[in-house]
Order: sequence, then C-alpha cells, then structure tokens
Amino acid sequence: MKQNDGRIIWKNQSDLKLILTINEFIEKHGIKSSRQYQKKLSENPNSAPSMWFINKKYGSWENLLISIGRENTGYGKWARKSEQELLEIVESFIKCEKIISQRMYEQKSVGKDIPSLSTVKKRLGDIRPLFKEKNDSPRFTDFELLLELKNEIIRLKLQDDLSMTKFRKLVQSPRLPSVDTIMKRTNKNWEELMAEIGFDYRRIKIYKQRNNLSKTKKTK
Repeated sequence: MKQNDGRIIWKNQSDLKLILTINEFIEKHGIKSSRQYQKKLSENPNSAPSMWFINKKYGSWENLLISIGRENTGYGKWARKSEQELLEIVESFIKCEKIISQRMYEQKSVGKDIPSLSTVKKRLGDIRPLFKEKNDSPRFTDFELLLELKNEIIRLKLQDDLSMTKFRKLVQSPRLPSVDTIMKRTNKNWEELMAEIGFDYRRIKIYKQRNNLSKTKKTK
C-alpha cells in the first residue's frame, strides 16, 4: 500500500486557513523576511506553504504581508532613508563585516538590522563597485578619489569637454568606482565634482552650446 508522504496540497486550503497557517508560522519563528521564511520552512517542511506558492497566489512577499495585516516594516524603514544615508549604512556594514562579495553580504545580513541585498540593488543600482572598493588596499580617501578622477579626465583629454556621458563610456581606470558611486559617496553632482577638481564645467558647457548654435546657423 502506498504511504502518504505528508505533503499538503495548499491550493485546496481556504483563504482563511492559509492566512492563519502562514501567520502562525511567521509568529512562531519570529520571521522578518522572505529569506528567513524560506530558511525556517526548510527546517520545518510542510508546516506552511512554499515561497513559490506564496508568490503565485499573492504576487509577492509584500502583498502577502498586506493580506495578513502585517506591515513590511523593514522595507518601509529603508525606503524612508535617502540614497546617501542608505549608502553609508551599507558601506559601514561591508567594512565592519569585511564583506567581499554580494553573496557574502546576503548571508551576513540575515537577521540583522541591515537592508537586504535586493533592497540595496533597487535603491542604489549597480553595487559591485562597493565590494571592489572594499578590496582596494589601501581604500581611497575622498581626496585620492577626486585626484584619480581628475587624472583620468586629463588622460582621456576630456578637460575641454567634461561630458559625463563621454566619461562613462571612455573611463578605463581600474581604481575608479562608477560615476554614480563617486557622486553618492561625495554627495556632489557632476558639475560640483568638476568644480571640486578645478574645472569650470558651466563655462565649458555654455561655450559648447554657443559653438553648436553657431554651427547650426552656418548650415542654414
């Protein structure tokens, strides 16, 4: 006779039964994130629906929390932080924990009052330079970072252009993080960065606009 393997067909459960089961499981194990939910479920199989089932039925972990009357306080907390504040928190955590990869960040952030890797990516975009900076020895000071930026602009012969778009395409220095990371770290926009390293970005921009306008008139 075939034995019952104990698995539960969650799709056959009523909505009320599902909500009560999931809520009880979350409370019992003090779960704060979808990652913790998956971990506890692997330790206690068949105690609650899988994340696959939750995503299929509710659309996302956040939607599930709304359905069972729980506020996703973690997400809301980090959403209220500015990008600069979030960056400082993440950089400090990476430095203190000596984190060298995104996978290591994901592992060490479990259960801690730190934004998840997915939250950091959504807010800050490409975060690979953060781990690259961690591996630099010694790590750039702000002065060294700006000096390297100036030297790269001169090497690329962009000092009479200062186009951020061109710089993004041409930059080759392995020591420089992305333009976005530099701006976030220094809390300055591109024009302010150019002024900081001794270039008059506004004057050059106006000159280029006038030159382009002059060329346009001549072609008419």
